[in-house]
Amino acid sequence: MAVFGSLCLIFLVLRSVVTIEDYCSLNTYSTNGTFMQFTKEPNVEEFAIAGKFKGLHCCAKGYRSIEWYKDGKPYPWPLMVSQLILYPESANQTVYTQSVTEADAGNYTCLLRNDSVVHSHTIQLKVFEKIPDDPKITYVSKDHQVPLGQQLRLFCEAFAGRVDLPDAHNEVVWRKLGYNGTLDDEPRVRQEKISREDGQTFGTYLIIDSVRREDFGEYVCKISKPGKSIEQRVYVDEKIEVEYLNPNPVPVAKLLLCLSALIFLCLAVVILNLQYGLPLRVRFKDTFGVVEEADGKTNDVLLLYSSKDSELALGVLLPTLESRYNYKCVPGELPSSINYWFAELQNDALKSRRIVALLSPPVLNDNWTSAAIYQAMKQLQALGPKLTIITLKEFPRCENETKNSHGETLTILLRTINVIHWERTKEEKFWLNLRLRLPPKRRNERLVECRNQTQGINSSRLSSDSEESFDFV
Repeated sequence: MAVFGSLCLIFLVLRSVVTIEDYCSLNTYSTNGTFMQFTKEPNVEEFAIAGKFKGLHCCAKGYRSIEWYKDGKPYPWPLMVSQLILYPESANQTVYTQSVTEADAGNYTCLLRNDSVVHSHTIQLKVFEKIPDDPKITYVSKDHQVPLGQQLRLFCEAFAGRVDLPDAHNEVVWRKLGYNGTLDDEPRVRQEKISREDGQTFGTYLIIDSVRREDFGEYVCKISKPGKSIEQRVYVDEKIEVEYLNPNPVPVAKLLLCLSALIFLCLAVVILNLQYGLPLRVRFKDTFGVVEEADGKTNDVLLLYSSKDSELALGVLLPTLESRYNYKCVPGELPSSINYWFAELQNDALKSRRIVALLSPPVLNDNWTSAAIYQAMKQLQALGPKLTIITLKEFPRCENETKNSHGETLTILLRTINVIHWERTKEEKFWLNLRLRLPPKRRNERLVECRNQTQGINSSRLSSDSEESFDFV
């Protein structure tokens, strides 16, 4: 008989150990995500009978560590504080003892940590010398709000000790007020009964799949033990999911589309400007620019050059400006000495709307330095503000340029004067740049001048023919 009793005791101990090992893996929430969270309902009160098995649980996931405290004292605890120890197979989610004592009663706190978040939960353990008369509630779901079509989960659990009577048992049953019949009649509704610690603690889950409008209302959890029962009520209401309008929405897709369109437009403008920008600017200037007529000037362009550059000036620039673009030009040869430029060219400059000067090393007696170029350009700039320089050679680059008394250098001076470089290979671009800086010329004005020139040529031919005929007679 003693052997049988020992075997029963061993069986009960093994059964309790298996139960705590599986506790945190059964009846868990159907939640997704890897963030730290509790995986089932955390009890705030636990009860036990002295000398019986007892386990406390802190079921969670996504944590890096779990620390246990009893009344503020960290685990492990001395025997006079608590006999509960960690159950390692449950990943530190459970502390337990095979024989609980009144000294084990107190507040047990589990502290969950990950790299950025800390959660804590406290369970109050009460130890009785004998089974209490009334069931002690360990957990009841609070009032719920659930959207239509989602799952409803209610849980009710209590401690009542172990009943050794053959026809008596502890149980928890859910029912709905105002509903005729049992909840189990619905195939989408089920009640799942659970128990632990050899039936001392027991409870029932009420699970309703795909909630309908008729499921909302008041539910009653009835906790019964032989000769005693209590009821707890839970109200379930519809949760209306409101879609809040963002007062300042950020339409990322539209912004990216607009940004792409803006980048494309900028690239197109840059490409078109490189290809057609200069001709369009010249056409715009000639079409809409103010015609300079009543200004007291007799010439459009004063073309200045040195004797060594006369072939380019008189053979290319002057005839092209006059015959092709119908500008009235007057040539002016630069004196050999820079000091006489202003005095000898001032009268012609005052009669001209624009001044175009050819600048090359021979103009400066082959002294092509920053200082010499600066002196020459200052003399030309004094003739008038509307000056354009045509260079036949690139200006020298010098880091230490000579400054005048006002701190002005050649580089600074070039920012205030139009400079065009003559290149035979880029002649079309050269003429567009030059015309852009000359007075506007209307297209019809050019046609009239061409027509007048043509009529003049024809009249001279007729008069010569008449003279020949009279001579013949």
